[in-house]
Amino acid sequence: MSDTARMDSRRLGTVGLLCALLMAAGGLPATAQEARMSLSQLERQYPRMSPVHIRKCDRNGDDQYTRTEQLCVSSIYQTMYLNRN
Repeated sequence: MSDTARMDSRRLGTVGLLCALLMAAGGLPATAQEARMSLSQLERQYPRMSPVHIRKCDRNGDDQYTRTEQLCVSSIYQTMYLNRN
């Protein structure tokens, strides 16, 4: 396996783990869950990010992102879009 393939494999594994941890954190206080953003707001906040990657974090498919779901989007953005070596 090439170094690039190994890095991509680790990156995707890390994203999956981060998403699982963030999704499991559903027991956050109500105030943390109330701060919602729409899909279009997140697309403006992360203009280079694919909507497919954003939607992976929308647990209930309502296109309204709770704080927990926003953290998932942020983690994917950090891992897949900023940490390019």
